[in-house]
Amino acid sequence: MTQEVTGMDASSPPPAARTVRTSKATALSEAVALVPSGSFVALGGLWFHNNPSAAVHELIRQGVEGLTIVAAPPSSYAVDLLIGAGAVRTAYLAHVSFDHLGMAPNFRRAGESGEVEIIDGDEALLLGGLMATLEALPKHPVHSLKGTDLLRRSPLAGSSDAFGGADVAAPAAMAPDVCLLHAQEADIYGNVRYEGTPFCDPLLAKASHKVIVCVDRLVDNDEIRREPHLTVIPGYLVDAVVETPYGAHPCASQGHYAHDEERLTAYMAAGRTAAGWRSDYLEPYVLRPRTPQEYLAAVGGAERIERLASVVS
Repeated sequence: MTQEVTGMDASSPPPAARTVRTSKATALSEAVALVPSGSFVALGGLWFHNNPSAAVHELIRQGVEGLTIVAAPPSSYAVDLLIGAGAVRTAYLAHVSFDHLGMAPNFRRAGESGEVEIIDGDEALLLGGLMATLEALPKHPVHSLKGTDLLRRSPLAGSSDAFGGADVAAPAAMAPDVCLLHAQEADIYGNVRYEGTPFCDPLLAKASHKVIVCVDRLVDNDEIRREPHLTVIPGYLVDAVVETPYGAHPCASQGHYAHDEERLTAYMAAGRTAAGWRSDYLEPYVLRPRTPQEYLAAVGGAERIERLASVVS
């Protein structure tokens, strides 16, 4: 006997009673208000790519402090900016620099002075801690540290005979309160697309309790549904999405604009002293502009950013 298959059975709710999705699109200030002082914050991006710059600027403007942070290695601008603004208490980091431009000035000062507690590790240790959260395990085994000083010296390493003995690192599960990301596109429901490599962003998002994503542009949900395979971070992981054109500047947003070598060089020059960095960079480019639009005007406008490079990596 063949059973007829219909679109609705007696147990199905009437159309009017079905759940309607709620938009997660919001203003930057409202999204960042989800990050109170003392939070454990994950910062997305890699080196000069996809830094959540606009979100970090807003965090600083809102006076958030006492943060614990973790970032994918290698990191640069977003991490160094938060540290320089005095917003960070503890940092789980593997590498922070401005690549060929030199060492990250605020990170270096904070590490040398002890102003920020730097929990040193390598990529495998940091990502291992995040992986333990995804796996619902207290620790995640990392075999690649055998023969290195990190196994002996890093507070992240730990060890557990359950994973093969004392020469196997076992970083503890790491679950940030909030993850800040920058991507190229999303819809209002938080389905996020990248036009390049997402690096560690999906892992950071999955391990965090809340996720805030700034994007260069919002697209219609129909566009997302036409090509679902392009969604990298699904909407159910995202708590707030903010349309923030050029929101990664002075870093690059893959496929949209290149990193701003001139502004990053100026940042490094200002960073020779803590006082100079505050007066020559933090005040004019972070604290004085009250919105992403005012920041954009302060750095020369959208047309200048579009002219930075003819080819975007």
